Amino acid sequence: MMKKILMAAGLVSMLAAPALAADEGSCAAMLEKADAMAQTAKLDDAARKVLADMKAKAEEQAKAGDEDGCKATAGEMLKALGG
Repeated sequence: MMKKILMAAGLVSMLAAPALAADEGSCAAMLEKADAMAQTAKLDDAARKVLADMKAKAEEQAKAGDEDGCKATAGEMLKALGG
């Protein structure tokens, strides 16, 4: 009986892990992280404009349901910010 319980618990944790990880890597979470990094980053006006344009693009992609495109754009933002 204990073996079945442990197997069930292991199965549940394996199935839940991707769902929990997906939330951390969601476009919205990535944009929040980029926003937080941008607040403390020392950027000139041109760099802030580029980041603002990238954020607008990511938000448009998210609005259109393009989560992968949004993640790619948000990833570029994070990379530009050193994250």
